[in-house]
Amino acid sequence: MTNNAGSRVLLLLLVLAGCAPTKMWTSSPVIQTSSNPYYEAQIEPLTRDHNFFVSFRLVVTNRTDIDLEIDWNKTRYFHNNRIGGAFVFKGIDPKTVKELTIPPDIITPGQTFSKEIMPVKLIAWSPLRESRPAGERGFSPGMLPAGENGLMLVVMQDGKPTVEKITVDIEVQEDR
Repeated sequence: MTNNAGSRVLLLLLVLAGCAPTKMWTSSPVIQTSSNPYYEAQIEPLTRDHNFFVSFRLVVTNRTDIDLEIDWNKTRYFHNNRIGGAFVFKGIDPKTVKELTIPPDIITPGQTFSKEIMPVKLIAWSPLRESRPAGERGFSPGMLPAGENGLMLVVMQDGKPTVEKITVDIEVQEDR
């Protein structure tokens, strides 16, 4: 009799779990493009094995005949008309983020550059006690919130900045 009651409880839990609402994350547009005479830039929100968006793929194509530099110290996350801090990416030194000494990425003429970036305000730094190579500290991405998300991209050409605001609208819908 106990075994039968346990089976009923397990079955009830499975049925209730199946009825739990799921959330569907969408981006409009899926990829946003912005362009000017110097470069074309695209952002695409990424899920990285999650059910929600956690990062952006930034793609920049140099349209000029001289080098362009992405100024990571001035490029900022943007959410619902508010600037929300810098970006981090694989291989970045946390000290450079704190001190705003992140080296620029150089895009040579005609080159297309791509990097996955995450807003620093939404990440969680891995504890130092976790086993990692000397001097390397990791982080885990956080969830991009619903609403307008994107960046104010600052690209330098001959010491002059060109700023492009590129955003997508992230929506969260419950599916029953």
